Amino acid sequence: MKKIIIILLFLLISLTKGYSQEYWLSHNSPTSRDLTSVFFIDSLNGWIGGDSGYIIHTTDKGKSWINQSTGVNNSIHSLYFLNDHRGFALSFEFDNTPPAYFGTRILTTSDGGNTWNNSLFPDSNIFLSTIFFIDSLKGFTGGSNGIIYYTTNTGETWLESVIDSGFAFGFPIIDIEFFDREIGFASGGSFDIAGQMFKTTDGGLNWRSVIVGPEPVLDLYVVDSLNILCAGGDFEYGASIVSTTNSGANWIYNELGVFGISNAIGYRTQNEIWVSLNLIDSFLLSTNGGTKWDLIATPNNSIINKMTFADSRNGWAVGNNGVIYKYNSSLINIVNNGISIPEKFILYQNYPNPFNPSTNLGFGISELGFVSLKVYDAQGKEVATLVNETKAPGYYNIQFSATGGGSNLASGVYYYRLEAGGFVQTKRMMLLK
Repeated sequence: MKKIIIILLFLLISLTKGYSQEYWLSHNSPTSRDLTSVFFIDSLNGWIGGDSGYIIHTTDKGKSWINQSTGVNNSIHSLYFLNDHRGFALSFEFDNTPPAYFGTRILTTSDGGNTWNNSLFPDSNIFLSTIFFIDSLKGFTGGSNGIIYYTTNTGETWLESVIDSGFAFGFPIIDIEFFDREIGFASGGSFDIAGQMFKTTDGGLNWRSVIVGPEPVLDLYVVDSLNILCAGGDFEYGASIVSTTNSGANWIYNELGVFGISNAIGYRTQNEIWVSLNLIDSFLLSTNGGTKWDLIATPNNSIINKMTFADSRNGWAVGNNGVIYKYNSSLINIVNNGISIPEKFILYQNYPNPFNPSTNLGFGISELGFVSLKVYDAQGKEVATLVNETKAPGYYNIQFSATGGGSNLASGVYYYRLEAGGFVQTKRMMLLK
């Protein structure tokens, strides 16, 4: 029944969704192959990977592309560059010739991809999906067997990191990102079973993990040491967003009610965030830091596999049949500034709901003025004042914790009330411990 509702909701939204031709412009592509990965180190220099070991490179914002020889025959699943010289990539290997090998080839370059070297990952039957390097020596990878590996010699040897045994379920590792040399995050999980997040505070030697939802977490973006936004979902229940505002002490899993799997995140600014949906020809767009999401059609009904922003003016999205799109920077300060301010006051339903111990309270105000946001228990007693000040027009997201400020609220019904510019609205939420 839930699957039917999600599909009907998608069909309804698809009739009224906006079109992204104004946001994304078709860019010259030298291929019709499916493109699976993209990485830009700045506005000029970038690489795109795809089917059959295909990698192309630009040094002039995509005005021209150079085809690079990789020596592999299968798709490039992950690209990562430290600078315009040192880079890494992953590709699966299926070789029935004795001695047969099924696993992963790790590609490395020290000259920007003019020359790619590749070697077999030492353990067979492991399909690595992500690679990340802190410097030219120390890097991390993970994949199908649920182990996070690290190297301190540019991949000559790979060692297993320690994952806390209590939550080491062996679910696939799908993405790894570091905030600095010590603090890092990883995501993963398995369809219809669980979504899992990992955190390290000692440079990747040890990781603690936590189950954050029912579906895998496919892509993560580290905003800063406290704020991480992740994308995921599955075929049946649709797209989901996973986030934390306290460095992973608590994770919020939000099913968006939109058909498609949110598989890639593009952060243009702190407020403007793009998520591709992979299964369908649409993006999700938030212009208020992830509180509210709008469904935006992709140009030419394209399926997008990966995206990235080198900076606020240079974004890239790649997908099936060789499509390459570039963010339309001419609309900055025209469209985006306009849609970031709501037309009227609004109070959103909290998410998650029910919650334990934290939930997000989102609201929008259309004019400068005094704003009050308070939480009350079922008897009408005030238990928290979250906002009590003058606010500029815009969208806001406030986290409420049942254990914050020394309090420890009991399970039950609570109410949150927004007062702003003559607008007053109250909504109900449930705390379940």
